[in-house]
This record gives sequence, C-alpha cells and structure tokens, in this order.
Amino acid sequence: MPDRSIRLVVPIVVISGVAAAATGAELLYGRPATPPAAAAPAPGEPAATEERAARTLGLVRVDYRLTRLPQHASNQLAVWIEDEDGGYVRTLFATSYTANGGYVRRPMSLPLWREKSSWATATEAEVQSASRPAQESGPHSLYWDGTDRNGRPVPAGTYVYRVEGNLLWENRVLFTGAITLGEAADSSVARAEYLPEAARAAGELVADVRAAFLPGEPLDPSAVTTYTRGS
Repeated sequence: MPDRSIRLVVPIVVISGVAAAATGAELLYGRPATPPAAAAPAPGEPAATEERAARTLGLVRVDYRLTRLPQHASNQLAVWIEDEDGGYVRTLFATSYTANGGYVRRPMSLPLWREKSSWATATEAEVQSASRPAQESGPHSLYWDGTDRNGRPVPAGTYVYRVEGNLLWENRVLFTGAITLGEAADSSVARAEYLPEAARAAGELVADVRAAFLPGEPLDPSAVTTYTRGS
C-alpha cells in the first residue's frame, strides 16, 4: 500500500478533462473568481476542453450546504460517483487529510468511500485530482464532466452520487441520490442516512444535497476558485 501519511500535494482542478494546477483548488458554485490558466494546446492540436465536451454527455453539478463542526475528529468529506450497479466511477472531492493517508491514523475516516474506491491503491493522479483542503461553511457545488477514473466518457444511463461525512470519530452521515445522463436534463435530491442513527446528535455537517444534469454543457471556468485555507 502506498505511504500517504505525509505528503505535500498540489491539487489538480479538472475542467472538462483538462488538468490545471492551482494552489489548493476547489470547484464552487456562485463564487466566481479568476480561474487558473490551463496549458495551451500544441499547434494544430484541438483544445482538449472542446474535444472532451464533444465526447461527453454533459455536466453534472452536485450541490450541498456545509457547516464546519467545532470539534476534533470531524469535518472529513468525500463525494463520489457510482454506476447504477454500485460500481465505482470517480471521486469528485475528498478532504486532503483522509485522501492523503490520514485513514492510517484514523481508520474510521470515510470508510465507505475508501472501500468503494479502493483508495489504498489509488494512483497518484487520482489522489491529486480529488484531494482538496477542508471547505468553509456555506453552499458548495462540485462538477462532474461525465468521465470515469481513467478520464473515459461514461455511457448514458443512471448514476449514483454519494456524499459521506465524518461528524465525530466513527459517527457519519451518508447522502445518496441518483441522476440520469442522456439527452434530457435531470435533477434529484439525495436522502440522508446517519450511521449509526444516534450520529444525528453529533451535528449537521452536510445538508441540502442535490444534483442536476445539464446535457451537452461544458464546465464554465468562472466556477473555479482557489482556497484560502485548508486542512
């Protein structure tokens, strides 16, 4: 198993399949800022953003409201996509502590996400594309460009989005929703499950989780901002 207990990572922002380095970056909705510059295509080569937008089905936006909890062993979050049969597709977001090996010291950190994604064997590219510092309280959105963990466009169909959060030590919340990718727009609201049920008393880390599919829509670069803090 790769040793990720200590690692300095420059996260990668995936914009319709194009990786742009930033000093700790996250995908937000409603917080426009100057986006990091992407590498220019080679002469005679089509822009990767245009090529990927043409090959994928569209854009999925996952919205949620986050409230940071004022306690230790909490505020860990992962957002990922599965296919209709429960097969892992891609991670959109994982707090950097857990994504970079914090689960070795704290095994109860985001266990379902780690199991589904087989994160202990994730490639360096996967870690860099998903690992982000902890988010501030407020509304957030993550964008999925319709590609899998290897950057390949997924076929039309129904996909499951999940949001797992550690509330306090082993107490967690898990949101699950489904979204259909195809020719028509779609939207849904995720349902929450507390694990165990008594975990409700540990606080509300995440709420109002929902998703929308925008067919043929590329990611607007103005939706990309940089972090001002992280953990």
